[in-house]
Amino acid sequence: MKRILSFFTKQTQKKNMLPCILVTKTEVKMGTFVNLQCLAESEDLALMVLEKAFALIDNLELLFSRHDSSSLLSVLNAQGKIQDFPQEFSFVLEQANKVEEKTFGAFNASVLPVLEYLETHKNISKKDLVQCFQCIQEKSIQLSEKNICLANDDTKITLDAIAKGFIVDAVGELFEQHGIVNYLINAGGDIRIRGMKSLEKGQEKSWRVAIEDPYKKGNYPAVFTLMRGALATSGNYEKNFGNNYHHIILPYLSQDNNEKKISLASLEENISPLVKSVSVLANTAMEADAYATAISCMSIETALSYVEQVNLSCFIIDAEDKVHTSKNWIVR
Repeated sequence: MKRILSFFTKQTQKKNMLPCILVTKTEVKMGTFVNLQCLAESEDLALMVLEKAFALIDNLELLFSRHDSSSLLSVLNAQGKIQDFPQEFSFVLEQANKVEEKTFGAFNASVLPVLEYLETHKNISKKDLVQCFQCIQEKSIQLSEKNICLANDDTKITLDAIAKGFIVDAVGELFEQHGIVNYLINAGGDIRIRGMKSLEKGQEKSWRVAIEDPYKKGNYPAVFTLMRGALATSGNYEKNFGNNYHHIILPYLSQDNNEKKISLASLEENISPLVKSVSVLANTAMEADAYATAISCMSIETALSYVEQVNLSCFIIDAEDKVHTSKNWIVR
């Protein structure tokens, strides 16, 4: 069977040599370019696993896509309750709840009404926007063994900021199940890495990653090697609706300094992120994905202190293009 592939192969001449066949393939999935690279013992093994990986992405996207009316997420949003669901779906929702709690509400899946309004209206009415913000609920997802329910009839959720990371992790686990322990997965900036890019004696190479330039001119603010872990970047440059409205929505919560909840003074501040870009290093892509979004909703001082408390590290570009890193950001 013919396959349209972009790959190059490093040949091995000796038996018992460490696997050094590198195969890479890119497809459009989840509304972005997904690039998979892996070292394998043979080209056939690599191609077989890559085919399975993209099929897995397709299957999981059917659960989590908010753009597909037939997805399980869309069914939940339409009905407000479901009883028949796979473990993967409930797991991601459970993790969304945990991140919301751990970030004192900075991460909130129920921002979808605000996001959809901004996506579908060129002329923004602040009155209508306030009504959309009123749909955001704390603890909007209610889970039990048999049921998943949304808080009320106005609640609609998006898993854009956590499900892609989960899918990237699932692909990484698929690689490892097939004995592939050297790989790079990049789904539109959600990256998971393990091992090396080349193991050939004398030509060993680590995986190199770059933090995106907010101006898209190739002036990457950081380029470094990574041998294990995940990186995700959340930036207001990715989707801009004009008039300073962006896809990163700061949840509108009442002020409560004692609980250190994220609170903002005005509607405009809830729509406009406080920073241009936040990159998070974590053990899993799901963590990096969710916390990059949540930290975008924090003040820089709060973010730098917070990430160290939860055993993460971050790289922040503020509104004036100044770089801020947490003390434990030690990559190079």
